[in-house]
Amino acid sequence: MGILQVEDRVDQVKLIIGMPWYDGADVTCTARFMDFMMYLGELRDRSMWRKALGHEKFMELIDTLPKLDPDGPDAEACEPTEEDWIRMGELQIGLLDYTRTSLPGKARELICESALQWDADYVLMWDDDMRFEKSMFLRLWRHDKPIVAALAFTAREPYNPVIMTIRETRDKVTAQRMMVSDFVLDYPKNQLIGNKEVDGALAFGTGVFLCNTDVFRQIPQPWFESTGAGEDFFFCYKCEEHGVARYVDTATKTRHKQWDSTFIDEDYYEAFRKLNPKIYEERFPNAMVEGKA
Repeated sequence: MGILQVEDRVDQVKLIIGMPWYDGADVTCTARFMDFMMYLGELRDRSMWRKALGHEKFMELIDTLPKLDPDGPDAEACEPTEEDWIRMGELQIGLLDYTRTSLPGKARELICESALQWDADYVLMWDDDMRFEKSMFLRLWRHDKPIVAALAFTAREPYNPVIMTIRETRDKVTAQRMMVSDFVLDYPKNQLIGNKEVDGALAFGTGVFLCNTDVFRQIPQPWFESTGAGEDFFFCYKCEEHGVARYVDTATKTRHKQWDSTFIDEDYYEAFRKLNPKIYEERFPNAMVEGKA
């Protein structure tokens, strides 16, 4: 895509924030959740100020404003570029909290139904046991793809990235056609990956992802059905069936809370795998690893 011009800007972007997991925000995640919502609120307020002032005047003054995350580890990526401001227009935000819903697949359905009713442009969904940097939204949004997920890992042993490929097989008893997943253990680092990069049909965990709502207009319901493979795999499979491209940004990293206070991230996964190679050989015989696909 080329650089957006001021005259090409949209009037607004409507963003739904959806939280679909079980128990309400965990005490170890709540502070980060509040920080992130305040950050998004600042983005919204500045987008409204830009609309009132006009783009040119706003850009003259933007460097005089306090940084949005001055002390954060990813402070630079938290600052919108001029192209971001043009594309964003006036940012509107709605919050849907379904963290008390016992079925995450149903919660995700309700979030997306409400997003369509509000005529939202994007759904940003994350589970309440995930942590991430404030730059997550802009990092995913800048790719301008139908669906982009952040890099996430399972919170149970043996830990692995929630990046999969979809494979067809047959039930051993009924010979019925089935779709199963193979994990991608050695994913390409710090880049946007899709089907090509994993040499198959990409699936991912929906712990943190951004989706253009046109996806839900293109694909018939149900979008997230809780099956033995999980509602996230079901969603990715339906996207593949209907020709909707999916991506994972492995440079946008998350931390996934265990039942205790430990968070599983990229460093934790790599250290655990290095110490327990046989577990992965036995547990993931069909996994995509370096030198083997």
